[in-house]
Amino acid sequence: MKPSTSTIVACYAFITLSSISTSCSPSREQLANETFEKAVELYNKQQYNSSKILLDSIIYTYSDMKKMVRSCKEMMNVVYRTEQERNLQFLDSLLTIRENEIAPVMKLFQEEDPDSSNPILINKKQSVGRSFDRALIKAHTDRNGQFFISSHYTGQSPIHHYAIKAEVGDIYTVSDTVVDEALNHAFDDGGEFWETIRFKNSTDNGVGEFIANHSDEKIRISLISPKGSYKFLLTETDKQAIRETYYLAALLRETIHIKGQIRNVRTSLKYHTTTNSSTLIRKQQ
Repeated sequence: MKPSTSTIVACYAFITLSSISTSCSPSREQLANETFEKAVELYNKQQYNSSKILLDSIIYTYSDMKKMVRSCKEMMNVVYRTEQERNLQFLDSLLTIRENEIAPVMKLFQEEDPDSSNPILINKKQSVGRSFDRALIKAHTDRNGQFFISSHYTGQSPIHHYAIKAEVGDIYTVSDTVVDEALNHAFDDGGEFWETIRFKNSTDNGVGEFIANHSDEKIRISLISPKGSYKFLLTETDKQAIRETYYLAALLRETIHIKGQIRNVRTSLKYHTTTNSSTLIRKQQ
């Protein structure tokens, strides 16, 4: 049985329309170029992450189009460099701010051992001349911001203390026990006994931070020993000195961190060559 004329016409129309629809659809090259131009547009609008997402999608979807993939990788490099250069500007600015903050604070400090390769900074309020004949807690930091505290006792008889406790009302914190002779010193001077413990490597268990955070309150210190506890209140001067030292140490640590980030960004930029985004657009047209 032969197909009717109407059936033939209908089939022809379907084939013709399909051909027209196919011929009017954008080619893969056109789609890739349009997406690429959109990625560049987003880059120019400083929408860097969105730009990279589109570039990644092109590389994945059109992996067989070598020229396009190469251009996308070059454009990705442009985006990366721009991001890193902006980061570098921000970090340089932040470093200047932190160094300006450190400068006046440093005037409150002196070096305990100027000849050391890593001298320790001590607040002038707690210099030897102001602290040699009384019980107190001292704060220290090196130029890398490594903060620690030390406990000091002087009296007519030894107490052999090995830990400290700081109290504000009902809240308190207690240090670790320190018996290491390299950190725990004791001696007598004609009937006057002196004891010092340096709580390095976080063995203060947060006592220094506790004091800094409660420096506007009454803080009771207990020097813990086999004989019990020797107790005293921190003076306003010592609380202020500990707070200032804790603050300086934080600034020094942040400065060291920022400088490390700046070095990393500059090193990374050395491995990314500059490519002009407008040149990349013309390549695809």
